[in-house]
Amino acid sequence: MKTFFLFILLTLPVLALPDKPEKGVVYTEEFSPQSISLKVEKAGWVYATKKGGRKRGALKIGSTVDLVSFTEQAYFVRGKKEDGVGVSGWVTPAAFSAKDPEFVEKLKQVHARQLVVRELIEKGEIALGMTTDEALLVLGEPTKTKLRRSAKGQMQVWEFIEYEEIKHYTTLRDPYTGAYFRKLSHSTKEEISKTLVEFENGCITAFEISENHGPGKPTIVSAPIVFLW
Repeated sequence: MKTFFLFILLTLPVLALPDKPEKGVVYTEEFSPQSISLKVEKAGWVYATKKGGRKRGALKIGSTVDLVSFTEQAYFVRGKKEDGVGVSGWVTPAAFSAKDPEFVEKLKQVHARQLVVRELIEKGEIALGMTTDEALLVLGEPTKTKLRRSAKGQMQVWEFIEYEEIKHYTTLRDPYTGAYFRKLSHSTKEEISKTLVEFENGCITAFEISENHGPGKPTIVSAPIVFLW
């Protein structure tokens, strides 16, 4: 039976990124809970940078490599050279094969999606199409959750409530001096904002924010990409 690999899974771990992700480079840790292996079909030179540079050797045809990161034009992989010595660096996608004939094009779609998602996370914004783990990175743990299962799949509702402590005072008069002063009587927690986020099968389908955070039109990111690898 063929196994479909869903790039964005409900069980994704916390996204692991370098301290300073390289601009334009997407890392497999951003979306995959396991390593992605590719088969070397053609002799592929391993370069020091994504734009070329010094050659580090050629990959051994028929061997497999682990995909570490990628751009639209190049893959950073770890594998073995023709002499069996380990090597890592940037290689053209044409050197590899995958079960899915559209693997290269779909990985480009993943690349574009992840760059958008990364920017949204950095700005602290959520968007339709984000996964639960991506939403967690923006909003943190929800105040309350609700889960409903049906024949169509699974639906979740997350509720985020932000409170502010309000101190209440009473004005009293000193019986000896006649001076008036304020005394704390009690404190209350009052709701200052509320966010509701709805998920269907692990992706945001709707959200509502109780206070104005800018334009009402929500940002939308593409759905997770499914393919064989």
